[in-house]
Amino acid sequence: MGFKLFKSGDQLYDEGIDLINRKEYGNAKGKFNDALSKDTSKAAMARMYIALIDLNNNRGNVSSYEAFINALDACGQSQFKFGLTEIDAEAIKTECTLGIEEIRASSMVDYDYMAKGQAMIDLAAKYASMIGDAPLKLDEIAKGNTQATGTRESLILQAMAYECMGTGVVMKDPKQGSEYMQLAYNFRRQIGDSGDRDLELMKCYAKSGKCWLCGRPANGEGVHFMAVRSNISQMFRDRERDNLIKTADSGFGSIYVCMPCYSAISNRADDISRGYYNQAVSEMRAMEARLQAEIAAVRSEMLIRSR
Repeated sequence: MGFKLFKSGDQLYDEGIDLINRKEYGNAKGKFNDALSKDTSKAAMARMYIALIDLNNNRGNVSSYEAFINALDACGQSQFKFGLTEIDAEAIKTECTLGIEEIRASSMVDYDYMAKGQAMIDLAAKYASMIGDAPLKLDEIAKGNTQATGTRESLILQAMAYECMGTGVVMKDPKQGSEYMQLAYNFRRQIGDSGDRDLELMKCYAKSGKCWLCGRPANGEGVHFMAVRSNISQMFRDRERDNLIKTADSGFGSIYVCMPCYSAISNRADDISRGYYNQAVSEMRAMEARLQAEIAAVRSEMLIRSR
C-alpha cells in the first residue's frame, strides 16, 4: 500500500491499461481514477476508458452513451485499443448514436405500435447502411462477441418491429397481424433463431372460427375467439363437418367461443365465485363469533365455580 503512494499518474494509467488487457474492468476503472488523482498526462484517455467501462455496464442507459461520446471527443484520438480490440473512434461513435436511437425506439409505448415499429424499421436501415457487415465493437469488447454486426442488428430490429406491429394490429385486423408475424418469423430465421413463437402466432392470427354459442364468425384464435374444452357428441361432430367456418377444433376436444361470450361467461363465473366466497367468509366469521361466545361462557362458569 505504501508503494502505491509513490507511483506517478502515468504509471497508474499504464496499470489500468494492463488490467483492461486482463479483462479486470472494475479494477482498471479504479486505477484510472487513481491516475486522475495524480494528475496523469493521459487524463483525457483515462476519462474515456472510465466512460467506456461504465457504458459496458449500462448499455440500456442513454446518459452512459452520451458520456462516452463526450469523453471520446475530448481525447481527440482517431483510433485506440481496448484490450486486443482495435477501435475506430468514428465507427464506435456511430454505434453509440444508433444505440441511443435503439433505446428510445424500444422505450416507445406499445399502444402506438405502428410508430414504434416504423421507428425500429428506420433504425434497422441505418444499421445496414452505416455499419453493414462490420462487427459491432461494443458487443465485442463487452461480451467477446465478434458475430454481432450491423447487418445482424438490422435483422433483429426488423423482427422486433414486425412483432410489435403484429401484436398491436391484431386487435382490429387479425389478417394483417398474421402477415406481420410471418415477416417477423422470416427475419428470426435469417439470424438463426427458430422463430417458433412468431410462427405460432402467425397461424393463430390467421385462423378462423365461429362461436358455438352466438354463431358469430371471428379471426384470430386466442385474441378474438378461444378454444374451450368440451365434450362433443357424434351428432354435433357430423354436423360440424359441413360447416365452412368451424365451431370446434379438428379433434373435437374443444368448441370455439368468441371473446365477448367467453368474457361474459368468465365474468359471471367470477361473480358467482365471489358470492360463494363472501358467503363462506361470512358464515366462518359467524361461527368464530359463536365459538368465542361459548368459550367466554365456559370461562365465566369456571370462574364462578372456583370461588
